[in-house]
Amino acid sequence: MSFPLLRAIKAAALMFAGALTAAVPTGATVAHAASSNEPQPIRYPWAGTDDLVAVNLAIGSLRDTLTMRLTSERGVHAETLLVSIGAIAGFAARAAVDERIKNRDVPGATKDMPRLELSKLMFDRGLAVSVTGKSGEKYYFGDLINGYMVKQSTTVDYHLFGVLAGTAIQMGVKYEDLPDCIPMFDRASKTIGTPEFGILHPPKPLSPQITPREALEKFWPEVKFIFERTDGQRSVTPAKGHNVKPEYWPLVAALVARQHLQFTKDIIDPRVAVALIMESAIMMSKVDPETVPQQWPAGAPPQPPLKRAQAN
Repeated sequence: MSFPLLRAIKAAALMFAGALTAAVPTGATVAHAASSNEPQPIRYPWAGTDDLVAVNLAIGSLRDTLTMRLTSERGVHAETLLVSIGAIAGFAARAAVDERIKNRDVPGATKDMPRLELSKLMFDRGLAVSVTGKSGEKYYFGDLINGYMVKQSTTVDYHLFGVLAGTAIQMGVKYEDLPDCIPMFDRASKTIGTPEFGILHPPKPLSPQITPREALEKFWPEVKFIFERTDGQRSVTPAKGHNVKPEYWPLVAALVARQHLQFTKDIIDPRVAVALIMESAIMMSKVDPETVPQQWPAGAPPQPPLKRAQAN
């Protein structure tokens, strides 16, 4: 399957010369576009809270960790970077949904609703449904998850496509020329439990070095560590004792995806880049958390120096 609406890519080298270390502001100028050509400013849920510094540190750390881990002697492979942050954004949405279910933050639920009753409610309303593929692995579907990817009736304030669309529009891309995500959802549902699940087919000559699932297994333990650490990265006092709440994880990942979209705009057509991120995210939002490594092992490579992960 080729990405819809995308027939042209720029004839340019697919590698960055060197690591991406520039800081990109994440203030009120960052925009999202739900369904129009007029992007609106993002109002961050952590603004004005004690979590602000920890979240900004996580944004910088996630951005720089991915670029450092994907840097070779030739630079950073652009499409692999986009696939990786897409996979992380999708799985972050899955984690946020788990937190919402735990807290009964589900349309129609009450705080004391028993788990079986809650499960029936989510199934009946199509909010969260598990499906077992032929391989025996579970996959998860429903509007609670999809709402972090695209606009849904049960969506959160800012979804991944909206953040990317707002950025692409600011780059000069017309909203109607952005990729259609519906075929991506269809492909995810039709390929579960098969070897084709999670396999991307970008236009040539793009060739990501790893699949979204491989990116998830490679990077998620460290990403989760970044989100959950409370040590202020060992030197930022205002962040000590605070971490990134799971309900923030999808937006944090979306903001990093936005930054990578900007970094790659002269290398890969932004429409193609949005499609790479979105299809990777949609696929990985469906996978079973029990099949994904969660613990960053002791003795793992150190994270980038703090000076590369300062709050924006």
